[in-house]
Amino acid sequence: MEPICFDMEPICFKVPRQKEETVRVEYWDLPYFYEPLHFHEECQLTYIIESEGILFIGDKLDNFKKREIFLIGKNLPHVFRNDDSYYVQKSLHRARAISVFFSMDAFEAFFDKIPESYNLRKLLTNSTYGIRLGKTESRTIEPYMKKLLKLNGLPRVFELLEILRLLSISEDVHIMSTNTRLVLEEEDSVKLNKVFEFIMTNHRKRITLDEVASIVCMTPTSFCRFFKSRTQKTFTNFLIEVRISNACKLLTEKSYNVAEACYSSGFNNISNFHRHFLNVTGMTPINYRRSAIKPKVSVYT
Repeated sequence: MEPICFDMEPICFKVPRQKEETVRVEYWDLPYFYEPLHFHEECQLTYIIESEGILFIGDKLDNFKKREIFLIGKNLPHVFRNDDSYYVQKSLHRARAISVFFSMDAFEAFFDKIPESYNLRKLLTNSTYGIRLGKTESRTIEPYMKKLLKLNGLPRVFELLEILRLLSISEDVHIMSTNTRLVLEEEDSVKLNKVFEFIMTNHRKRITLDEVASIVCMTPTSFCRFFKSRTQKTFTNFLIEVRISNACKLLTEKSYNVAEACYSSGFNNISNFHRHFLNVTGMTPINYRRSAIKPKVSVYT
């Protein structure tokens, strides 16, 4: 077997905020998003303009796509991992987004002095588990995110406060991970990145526990304990979730039938695929596809 090489970036990411910046706004236009699993002191509010893939956040794995917005709390491990097609040489895909970084501590200290800010304080607390905005709220917040790019100083801070206020009173927001807050040491993050990268590249193939454990120089037993303690899920369940996530995309975006989605996602047994799909998504593959592609009724008509 060929040796596997990984070129890892620093994991504890330092957001380059200036001393005079309370809020930093960045516009990303990249071949693909920053890859390693990472965390930082600042809260992050990200609007996906153009991109799709899988989001790892806390102990949760889910798909992301364009025109979605996520609020990621302080020191919450996460990574937006693009689909394989983004890594092909001369790919025409782009990963474009607007990301806002701000100090949770500074905003909490400010809110503590304002009794009317109860919902805002609750929002920041919930952000430590990751928040996905629903489609309705994403449409509402989208123009505010674009406006932030054009503002500086206090107007930028006020605009972000308005965004957070709208989020704090919305019912169209969803907590992503569990109540288990994961804080990773840098060495652990490096090991998990190696595993994540290998799984994302090879999940359609047969993968053995010995093979994965060898990547991080562990015995299978030690690796299983390590992975469960750092992610709050077994490696087997993680691999199943990655494969089901891929199957969901194939069923809804590529018009694959159930059998094609099953075998193209790394499963070799239809009955097992159905069982795992139901456990992960709460519905059968056929019902999932019907619900995802059913005609949408405009809220403006």
